[in-house]
Amino acid sequence: MPSFKMPSFKTPSFKMPSFKTPSFKMLGLKCLVLKIPTLKMLIMTRRSAPFVAPDFFSLSDLNDLSASTRLEGVDNVNNLDTKARKQYAKELLSTLQADIAAFRDEQFPPDILRQVRDMPIYQGNMAEVKAYQQRWQPYLDRAMLFYPSAYLPPDNLPLPASLEIPQFVYHVQRLHLTKTRAKESKNFGSVGALVAKCGEFKDKEIALLEKVLAQDEGVRLVAHREFIDLRAYVFCRNQKGELLEPERLRFYRTGLIVQALPDFKIVDSRQKPRKRRNDAYSLPLADNDVWRIYQKK
Repeated sequence: MPSFKMPSFKTPSFKMPSFKTPSFKMLGLKCLVLKIPTLKMLIMTRRSAPFVAPDFFSLSDLNDLSASTRLEGVDNVNNLDTKARKQYAKELLSTLQADIAAFRDEQFPPDILRQVRDMPIYQGNMAEVKAYQQRWQPYLDRAMLFYPSAYLPPDNLPLPASLEIPQFVYHVQRLHLTKTRAKESKNFGSVGALVAKCGEFKDKEIALLEKVLAQDEGVRLVAHREFIDLRAYVFCRNQKGELLEPERLRFYRTGLIVQALPDFKIVDSRQKPRKRRNDAYSLPLADNDVWRIYQKK
């Protein structure tokens, strides 16, 4: 598959990293967990790398992009103000997401790898995993233009799961699969925004929420939604063959591709979900059987 060429998207200060060979020294991580081999990705459970609008130079070399991605009447992105440039970048990101979705429909699940249990996890040897990653490389390259801090110190934050690019992990000795009771949390400063996101509530509950917000301008509402979160604890070996501390990975949305070492093992603890941690919130102001609403502490 030909690589995606976007020459005018690169900035003087941003240098795309080399993706040729794994390196165990680059970031000093505990485990060689890679979506791009030499970037050494630490598998994180926190937020993803922030979106950054690329510092475009011109549109003269963007012939590979469809006309629908361009802003009408724009000959040079440098002529746009900051807000318009960011909007243009988001349109290009939307195009990338559509391209990834179409490519994923064709290429996932992988046809050259073996599935692990009933999970969106696939294993292979080094050559097989590298070959499959190479198919995704043009999309990884394009994604890095919008998230240049992904996998870099000090935070080592991953690409957003919303892109649905598979995560590639090398030198894996063992996977421990778990289920965890988790909680999604969102903050709101108005009842209208809350209802738009969380759905309808009873009239008396809506009235109570409005009353709470009217108490003070600084009052916020917090919505909680419980769900079962699938995670994998990934155990890797370093260049010395030493088994490293596990890293925890959420994989269900993106999929997980692992280069399995000899005697690769899987520990499946999904039948025994971990207990939920104590919640600082109780007695919700509103509850529609999906979201519970509280006054933010």
